[in-house]
Amino acid sequence: MTQFPDLFAALAAPFETSEVRTRSQAGRQLHYITARTAMNRLDNVFGPENWWDEYVPGEHSVLCRLTVRLPDGSTLTKADAGGYAGMPDQGDDDKSGFSDAFKRAAVKFGVGRYLYRDGVPTFVREREPAAVPPAEPAQAHAQAPAPTPAVEPAPRASSNGSAPRSGRALFAWTKEQEQRHEVGLLRYLNSWAKLQDFPGRMVDWDADQVSHAYAEACRKLQSISTGHAEVYEEALAN
Repeated sequence: MTQFPDLFAALAAPFETSEVRTRSQAGRQLHYITARTAMNRLDNVFGPENWWDEYVPGEHSVLCRLTVRLPDGSTLTKADAGGYAGMPDQGDDDKSGFSDAFKRAAVKFGVGRYLYRDGVPTFVREREPAAVPPAEPAQAHAQAPAPTPAVEPAPRASSNGSAPRSGRALFAWTKEQEQRHEVGLLRYLNSWAKLQDFPGRMVDWDADQVSHAYAEACRKLQSISTGHAEVYEEALAN
């Protein structure tokens, strides 16, 4: 098991239909994401400043070492190699190898792993019950994806399976909500927490502080969904 199941569940969460591409190979429709889509997932979960990549090019492949900084300050590195696509232009062919290596290294963190139809870890399935391969193109065009349901204003089971109980879990849950709702929720919670005299780092909050912060985050998201976000912005200004 992992110390950060909510964080890695957020990494492995399914992508929006619009972010998943398809291509034909050997008579089959294969689903994939671009390297930039994988980068966006890392940005949303960790923050742009908390991951970096290194490359070692070879004659036939490129090795990518992808490193992330976890909420407790430690770092984790995973590596994988990608092959060149054999493009006529040497520059484009080099880019293909780097891009393939990066995506393969990201898959080791769970990013887009469900697209390979080989399953995902149990703790991810428990937190993301909808983590299934995307619909075939014909279905995707026939039926638009359902809108994201409104977040309840009080602490209750989140999309990851349960309300966060630790500062680390709350951090991962908050980053996931930022990605889903495109809102600066982490910055808002940190500002709100200062008014409550909480510790400076979210990972240091106790269970009671996490519960109150989770309730505040739910209220914030609810206000956005109903068009009343200004109430909370005024509360911070005062």
